[in-house]
Amino acid sequence: MLYGKIEAIFNKTVYSRAERMPYVFLFSKDDFECLCAREFPIKSARGHTLFGRFYYYGTPKANRLIVFDHGMFGGHLSYMREIEMLCQGGYLVFAYDHTGCMESGGGDTGGFSGSLCDLDEVISVLKRIPELKDYEISVVGHSWGAFSTLCITKFHPEIKKIVPISGFISPKDIIYQHLSGIASIFRRRIYENELAKNPKYMSCNAIEILRNSDTCALIIHSPNDHMVKYKKHFVKLKNALGDKENISFLTVPDADHNPTYTKEAVKAKRDFQAKLKCAQKKNKLSTTEECEAFVNSLDWYKITEQNEDVWKRIYEFLEN
Repeated sequence: MLYGKIEAIFNKTVYSRAERMPYVFLFSKDDFECLCAREFPIKSARGHTLFGRFYYYGTPKANRLIVFDHGMFGGHLSYMREIEMLCQGGYLVFAYDHTGCMESGGGDTGGFSGSLCDLDEVISVLKRIPELKDYEISVVGHSWGAFSTLCITKFHPEIKKIVPISGFISPKDIIYQHLSGIASIFRRRIYENELAKNPKYMSCNAIEILRNSDTCALIIHSPNDHMVKYKKHFVKLKNALGDKENISFLTVPDADHNPTYTKEAVKAKRDFQAKLKCAQKKNKLSTTEECEAFVNSLDWYKITEQNEDVWKRIYEFLEN
């Protein structure tokens, strides 16, 4: 009985579709002057479509492509500030919605391993595009997308550089982290059920993969990240891989789960989350008009403002 309830909560959390939320503002290419976007949908081998776009300013760097991999509970438009920063750096960026997320098809996300499954397929498709045949591909990802970024070289060792931001080591590690308290007695059972569904990707572990990889990595995290805990993931990665010359580590203090945000943005995001929780508790977001008024009452540029010092480090890493 108890296991059934915990499994149901787990499945509802990681397998439901991620749709656009009416009380959250999402930037688009139209919010950035002269930013170009070209749609490029990918037909998945599983029968649905992964919706994606190439983003760039002017004439991007020759023979360089950055693939951006978004986090859970959103889509790539949830990361337009980060994508635009990569375009500011002069890069051609391909960003897409994962299976079960926003504009992409699929009934659900495929769980914690779903991002890696999609990223593997996306890169395989991009490599077959004649215009991109000689391009150097790098990957930047956040959270769920950072897990896939950490592990992608198992399937694509030709990837030159990766920038995982707030990523977890493996599906097993993140399941064990979040199933705490009385639920911890079911960790192994939940993980083994997940492993049976998709052993190819669920079994992936970033430490094991990067230990045998020559790909250059810049791994970024914040010590007060409660979503993907710093000690359980970043510190564990650093202790295991810190002696490898091709892997660098960047700690950004007091940035919660968003190390590329400014301190002001981190605070503004906390304030937004508190206001959202209060509005939901008071049932003030039940109509389209109420949601629009809530969205319009907030400064979304401030909530998502990017930390230029962190991005300078990312640019330097991508270029060196």
